[in-house]
Order: sequence, then structure tokens, then C-alpha cells
Amino acid sequence: MLNKPIKIAFVVKDIIASVAFYTKVLDLEVEATYPEGNRLEDSYVFLKSETIIIELMPKKFMGDTPLGFHHLAFWSDNIAENLGDISKRGGELLSTAFSAGVGGITLGDFKGPEGILLRLFNQKK
Repeated sequence: MLNKPIKIAFVVKDIIASVAFYTKVLDLEVEATYPEGNRLEDSYVFLKSETIIIELMPKKFMGDTPLGFHHLAFWSDNIAENLGDISKRGGELLSTAFSAGVGGITLGDFKGPEGILLRLFNQKK
């Protein structure tokens, strides 16, 4: 069952200001930055709350993607299997399971209503 949303991602112009807002105003904690070792302004940042991770995605690496909401991710123990189930139920797949290339993260994308990007997420630590 894919009923555990774990991450929401936003494309932001200023990573430093965005991290400052979420950590100082909302008391979130930086959980991880990717790729590791990059300067903060050149990183994708995962911020941890009690219920969900907020991912900040630097606009300068996102091409024509507009600022704001990017995707909602759901935890998956088996992305390939879950993508197959989604397809059988009539969901439109946008990818097969793929590695994010950092942090032991595997992803799989599919379309939600109105073309909203939805993503399956798994991370081996």
C-alpha cells in the first residue's frame, strides 16, 4: 500500500534563504544535502520535520522547471513492483525505477491528477 507520503519538493531560487526560513522560522532541521560535500547553495537539501521531509531543489540545476511545487514522494519498499501495480490500476508511469545517483536513493515517477508529478522514494542507508 502506497499511503505514506514522506517528502514534498520545491524548486527554489535561493537555497541559503530558503534553508534559513525553514530552520529559523519553522524549526526544521537539515537532514541531508546532496551531493555531499557541495557548498550549500549548490546542494539539494532535505529538511526534516516530525511527519515529512521537505526537499529544496536549486533552480539553477532545474532548467525550465518553474519555481514552487515540484513533486510529492511516497515511500516504497519495492519501487519496480509498486510502479507495476500503479500501471495495472491505470496510473500513467513517467519512468521505471532509477537511481538518483546520490545517498542510496532510488526513485520512480508517475502522473497524478492534473499532471502533478508523483514519485516513489526509497533510500538504503
